[in-house]
Formats: sequence, C-alpha cells, structure tokens
Amino acid sequence: MRAYEIGDNRDAEKALEEVHRLKKPFEELMIKLAPNPPPSCDYLFDYLYSPLLILEAIATAENSIIIQPYFKGQLPRQSRLPIGQYISVWGDWLKSVKSSTSRQIRLIPTSSNPEEHPYLLGLTKVITDDNAIYYYKEFPPWLSPLSTITKEKPWIHIQISVAIEAKKPRSDIQMCRLHSVVVDNDREVLQHWLRASKEDLDVKWGGDGNFQDWADEQYADPNFSMKRLVGMLVYYIENKGTLEEIAPRSDYEHRYRWATGLENLVGELHTAGLVWGDAKPSNLLIDRNDRLWLIDLEGSYTPGWVDEANRDSQKGDLQGVERIKEWLAKCSDKPIDCIGS
Repeated sequence: MRAYEIGDNRDAEKALEEVHRLKKPFEELMIKLAPNPPPSCDYLFDYLYSPLLILEAIATAENSIIIQPYFKGQLPRQSRLPIGQYISVWGDWLKSVKSSTSRQIRLIPTSSNPEEHPYLLGLTKVITDDNAIYYYKEFPPWLSPLSTITKEKPWIHIQISVAIEAKKPRSDIQMCRLHSVVVDNDREVLQHWLRASKEDLDVKWGGDGNFQDWADEQYADPNFSMKRLVGMLVYYIENKGTLEEIAPRSDYEHRYRWATGLENLVGELHTAGLVWGDAKPSNLLIDRNDRLWLIDLEGSYTPGWVDEANRDSQKGDLQGVERIKEWLAKCSDKPIDCIGS
C-alpha cells in the first residue's frame, strides 16, 4: 500500500494513520501473498510498474461490522493506466533532450525504516548511471509537455537552456534545471502485467478495461512505437523546505531577503524572455544556505496567487510576486504592513 502525500505534512500524517487503520484487517492475507524472496524495489521501474494485488472485504452478515478479507486478484493491464503520455511522433524537440529509462534510475531511501522507503511514501531523490542525485517529476497526461508544445512555443526547459547558452540569464541563476526526460517503451515494461480475458474483465472486474492495451501483432511489430514520456529529472536542490513551509517561522530579515531575491530572480527571468508560470510560495525552495530557488516552471496557475486571465505570462508572474510579498508580510506571528519595495 502506498500513501500519496496531498497538501501539507499534517495531511500526509493523517493519510498514513488512515492507511494503517485500513490495512489492519488485511495484514494476515498480505503476509501470505508477499513474494519470497522480496522483489526488487530499488529502481524507478519497480515503483512505476509493480503488479497491483487487489484485496477486498465483505461483511460476514447483513448489518455486521465483522468483515472477511479476500484476494480478488492482480489488476489486469487493461484496467491500468500507465503514467505519462504516448509519443505518437518523436518530435525534433524531444530528440534534442537527453533521455533515460526507468530501469536506469535508482531510488534513494532517506530512512532506515522500511515503512519510510520511497517505494511506499513517494519519491524524493533518485540517482542515475552518472551517480548524480536528481529529483524525479512525473508527467500525468494533463501535465505532459507533449500536449502544449508547438514550434512557436518550445518547452520551457529548452527555452531555459537556449537562454543560458546565450548568457541570459546567468548560468548559476537559482532555478531548477533539467537533466533529462524519462521515456519508457511498453514492450519492455507492460508485458509482465497480467492480461485478463474479456470474460474476466466483464465478470471479475466489472468491464473496467477501457485503458490502452496493445494487440499481440503490435507488440510483435518492431516498427510500431509504444514509447511514453513518463517524467523528467531535474538537478536536486538540497533544501530546508518550500517558502510556504519555512517563511511563517522565519524572522523579518529572512523574509525581506526572500522578497527582494524573488523580485530579482523573476526580473532576470523576464529579461531573458522567459516565464515562471505557476507563481506561489510552494513553488519556491529554500536551500541549506537560506537562498531562494524557483521551481516548477512547467506553467499553469493557482487561483489566489495568479488570475486565470494572466496565466503563463510575465504579467501573471508579476501579479504572483506581489501577492507572495503581501503573504510574506502577514504569514509570520509578527506581521507587518508590507515587505520589499
């Protein structure tokens, strides 16, 4: 069972408590079903494509609070939606970006406690063949750059690379930088998932088989593309947390420095013709030296920080900066009227 963090750390703690409570009736069955020896859980591939075993419970009698857990089966691949978006045409822009597969990316445990393994709690740090540490970000279909990129508007991370090569902005500007994209081939990652018969889909899984599954002849055809853009790796920023987490317990001097630093960073970005996009405190990291970093440059907007009419524009960035400065003035237990210029 995996706990997915939504919102702040308190939400994550509540989610874990709920997971442990719900898991209790199934523990005996889970122990019986556990593979021996345990499978690999060291690679991004293991995290993304592990088999999903479905356990259910029914009441032993009407109005009874006693439940009987049972193993329904392995979720068939027709009922699973792999992460990412299919690459129907391998565009020139993607050819220019370094890529790796999920089998080449190792997970880095941040605790000796097995229950805190990233396989269960979600990913933070990963490491590739070059032994450098990166942050992995998934691309669900609604966030995939494949849906938004045009010849007139290249991917923001390509824009950043081109701008830095032209020496605007600085090469050491404090914002997240792309290392590579993660591209998987369904021939290599999906065939080990169980494929249910049509009868099983209808009877056992309620006809829940509407997701993409390739025909046998497509798997057999080496010229048929099954590649998916799964996610990306950005250079890891050792950090204390986001501005949203750190600022409320920070003094005025730090908040003032972050406000002016934010203005300077966004100004430098705009001078280079770039746009931050989703301006808000949770998209700013505070590193170990208390410096501010821009992250999440893939666009969109968050109501309350940027108006929809200003999304993905320099005007929206400036609106977000002003609202972040207003928030920095008020978020501490010692609020002030304004902060910065």
